[in-house]
Amino acid sequence: MRELETRMGGPAPLAQPLHQALLGAVFPLSVDQLVLLARENEAPSLIVSLLGNLPGRRFESLEAVEQALESQAAPGEEAAEASAAPMPSR
Repeated sequence: MRELETRMGGPAPLAQPLHQALLGAVFPLSVDQLVLLARENEAPSLIVSLLGNLPGRRFESLEAVEQALESQAAPGEEAAEASAAPMPSR
């Protein structure tokens, strides 16, 4: 999520385009429906891409979408940190 916040300018700027992208959403919605709504609301391509990469399930609320985005970013951060660690010598 840190990378996303850096690209979007921090947590508040990421939340704002996400809320605008999903303006008018009537939950529950599938990933495909989230992406369609974001495109209809002329969301930035980064937001549309993030939504399109969510796990294929139905989301019950905007908060559920936000949580999924946060958990989606967390494994990547851990992988990046692990790849930066030196390899043990044998």
